Amino acid sequence: MKGFPLLKAKTVWSATVLCLLAGVFPCSRGSAFGQSATKRASGDLILSAPEKDLLAEINALRAHPDKYVTYLEGLKPFFKGKQYQPGKQRSFTTKEGWVAVEEAIAFLRSVKSPAPLSLSRGLCLAASTHVKDQAGNGATGHKGSDNSLIENRVKPFGAWDGAIGENLSYGNETARDRILTWLIDDGVASRGHRKRILSADYKVAGLACGPHPEYGVMCVLELAGGFKDSIRKSFH
Repeated sequence: MKGFPLLKAKTVWSATVLCLLAGVFPCSRGSAFGQSATKRASGDLILSAPEKDLLAEINALRAHPDKYVTYLEGLKPFFKGKQYQPGKQRSFTTKEGWVAVEEAIAFLRSVKSPAPLSLSRGLCLAASTHVKDQAGNGATGHKGSDNSLIENRVKPFGAWDGAIGENLSYGNETARDRILTWLIDDGVASRGHRKRILSADYKVAGLACGPHPEYGVMCVLELAGGFKDSIRKSFH
């Protein structure tokens, strides 16, 4: 379902509600979703503004995780048990309450800043494949309509080294909103989204954002230790 506390499938907190916390942290919506996700011209890959923003936000987090502690700490006054109510807005029931945010804060304070992620054309193409698939069928989750997972989707575009993983986000959210959702990881026992975006095991990334029939927009983030593209093209 769309809305706090669950964005259907693989993200947990609806950052639309986080943006209601005026004064807690900036929530600009200047990066509205454009005409298409990962645009292509003459075989070259061109990132849309939301895709560029998301990569920049991830690398900002990796460079300065302490800054995101401040954003999360500002949410505490709005919790009462597992209920979350930003000001006069309606209350939402979370799965874990403040404990998930508190755990994210402790994690951010302890983590070492990993190197920034480099952009991989092959991973972007794999991410775009998943966006196009779910744009057509309205599905959510990591499995494609052919039951493929990220390990299968990347094969037409190259080969990865080391670890490989995927984060998904559904909804018309800003890049920072998506990052905060992944950091909190409410109801996700493994905290996999949080760990992936701050893991030094991942050195390259691919992104694609595109329309989704139920949630407006979806974004796919692919991560790997390394990636060798099967076709070499320049970025613009």
